[in-house]
Amino acid sequence: MSDTTTAVDPELRQQVVDTICELLPRVLKREVSGASETTTLMDDLGMSSTTGLELVLELEDKLEREISVEDMGRDNFETVGSLADYVAGNLLPEE
Repeated sequence: MSDTTTAVDPELRQQVVDTICELLPRVLKREVSGASETTTLMDDLGMSSTTGLELVLELEDKLEREISVEDMGRDNFETVGSLADYVAGNLLPEE
């Protein structure tokens, strides 16, 4: 596995962070206050793999872009920021 990281557009990454924070209450079906890019999804919010998948699907809808999930792993769901890094770097080109 190569360790090449794609340069992520900082504006796009911030948009993804904001969108994740906006979607968290809907996905978790409860109020989520003070979420930021350092919020841990599993530990702080108790997110499961099912709600993680739901969040990715909601993100695709909200961003109107498909996210490549082939290389997505548990590590990508560590924090809001790590998920935003993955999503911003793995949006499939618009057709």
